[in-house]
Amino acid sequence: MPDPLTGLELRSTVSSGGELTLTLEPVTLTPPGPDEVIVRVEAAPINPSDLGLLLGPADLATLQPGGTRTAPPSPPRSRRPGWAR
Repeated sequence: MPDPLTGLELRSTVSSGGELTLTLEPVTLTPPGPDEVIVRVEAAPINPSDLGLLLGPADLATLQPGGTRTAPPSPPRSRRPGWAR
């Protein structure tokens, strides 16, 4: 029996205190049907018009990076390759 197919799903949640959290959650995919395929996507942009739905009424002035040992936060823009310094 082959290993189950897994992936990551971007989730946006709001706590009862109003804190918005974006996470990548591991998910197990159902096996494809006889006339279906699964395509592995390594990277994809987020459409700017979808950001409003993803972030909702969040106050971006209070944005703080977070992360864990296995999912560290992104480096500040000033330290990302390709960003103007």
